[in-house]
Amino acid sequence: MKLKPVQTYPAAELKGRVPGELHQALEAYAAYYCETTRQAIEVWPLVVLMLQQFVDTDREFQAWRRAQSGPGGGPVRS
Repeated sequence: MKLKPVQTYPAAELKGRVPGELHQALEAYAAYYCETTRQAIEVWPLVVLMLQQFVDTDREFQAWRRAQSGPGGGPVRS
């Protein structure tokens, strides 16, 4: 078997502000999510899900990230 070791990273805290219009849109999206899935969700967990989906599906970023990996699969360090 050629399984890579599982990498776990500690959670990180992000702080910042979003424009009011974006916050209103996120609140509306949370309501939409609840209506379509029958599961309530707060704005912050929704934002985390959206960011994860964005990063996971960005093909150019994923290709760049793979190119940045060294021979052992880890990041290349200068």
